[in-house]
Amino acid sequence: MSPDLVIGVDVGGTAIKAAAVDRDGRASARREVPTPQGGSAAVVERVAEVVREIEAEAGRARAIGVGWPTPLDPVRGVVLFDNKLGSAGVNIADLVSRATGRPACIENDANAAALAEYLYGAARGAGSVVLLTLGTGVGGGIVLNGDVWHGRDGAAGEVGHVKVHPGGRKCLFCGRRGCLEAYAGAQAILARYRRAGKKAEGMKDVVAAARRGEPLAVRIVSEMAEMIGMAVADLANILNPEIVVIGGGVARAGNILFRPIRAAVAREALPNVSKGLRVVPARLGNEAGTLGAAGCAWKRYGTSASSRTSTTGNRRSRIASSS
Repeated sequence: MSPDLVIGVDVGGTAIKAAAVDRDGRASARREVPTPQGGSAAVVERVAEVVREIEAEAGRARAIGVGWPTPLDPVRGVVLFDNKLGSAGVNIADLVSRATGRPACIENDANAAALAEYLYGAARGAGSVVLLTLGTGVGGGIVLNGDVWHGRDGAAGEVGHVKVHPGGRKCLFCGRRGCLEAYAGAQAILARYRRAGKKAEGMKDVVAAARRGEPLAVRIVSEMAEMIGMAVADLANILNPEIVVIGGGVARAGNILFRPIRAAVAREALPNVSKGLRVVPARLGNEAGTLGAAGCAWKRYGTSASSRTSTTGNRRSRIASSS
């Protein structure tokens, strides 16, 4: 067994990404394969195949960390809600451990990304970080004093459902009104843009239109930045983090997004909270999920993986997992 490698696996709805990762976050033997149909059993089987391929190239791993795209109980390794992977109630960590013969832990994908940015990316060296991921919806993760904060039962970090406009637009995910996701999630924004007769394949097209000065696109991006800034201010007032990291494809928009976000935070957060708070773009891009899953494995099994083969048990780990 290599004392210097774990394998991080990022399971998404369409692709599984994996790599061998050392303690410093250097990745090697990368793999990316389609996510199979057939539910969690088929996904775990594919994960085990990828792990074997990576180990054949990089050497036997100390442990396996898995990022999974749904809320879960990180202590038991059990998925809490169903999704198209068909995994509600399934102990993914135990299944992966049995299929690979390695200790395994599981982390929600957004929490894994937050951990990755804390350990290896834009928040490296900070004591506390809040991550917002701007994608189809809006996800998030919180790291406090080096550990992912999971809350009572693994549901912490749902920043997309912070209320930014009471009675406002209906959230396409939860059905409530005024959620941040209704104003900053790509699905909601693109639906609004297209209803006005505009064409856009993705958020990058809306941002590009805003750069050209198209009135609707300017209003949408300005509103998105304002709402993100208000949500960040509220989170900062509650958690007082050192840094807020914003990731996802639209986060690459640059100053057209970050300048108004920072202005809103400075205006809405308490002065002592906003002073010195950094709001920065994520650095790790598409590798965040893989590196964060690996970070989970390093934190859980970095010193004694050889003596354990499962995450289950009645002792709480210092870093569990959640969403």
